[in-house]
Amino acid sequence: MQNYKFARTHRLLKADEFSSVFLFRKVRHGTYLKIYFKPNELNNSRLGQVVSKKVHKRANKRNYMKRVIRELFRLNQANWKSYDIVIRPQKYFVQEDFSLIQDEFARLTKIFLK
Repeated sequence: MQNYKFARTHRLLKADEFSSVFLFRKVRHGTYLKIYFKPNELNNSRLGQVVSKKVHKRANKRNYMKRVIRELFRLNQANWKSYDIVIRPQKYFVQEDFSLIQDEFARLTKIFLK
């Protein structure tokens, strides 16, 4: 049985962890998402999210985007190698765009597959 949890061990928490991913300079981008990534030595991938006010000024809209990204990560992480990943939405998306976001996320993260 696969573990679909999103525990504290699956999160990037410290500024140093985010900085190390940004400094590694491996990036993939699409219309809605930009993904920075770096291999890690752990047994699982870790997610960090950065959603700026430039994407949308309302906090509830930014939080919706974070929830969608977190859920996509949670459902796919069991099939991935160990990476530290930071995702930055580039463009605001709504519930009607979910299938587009899901397809773009799958396309951008296919390099993480085992």
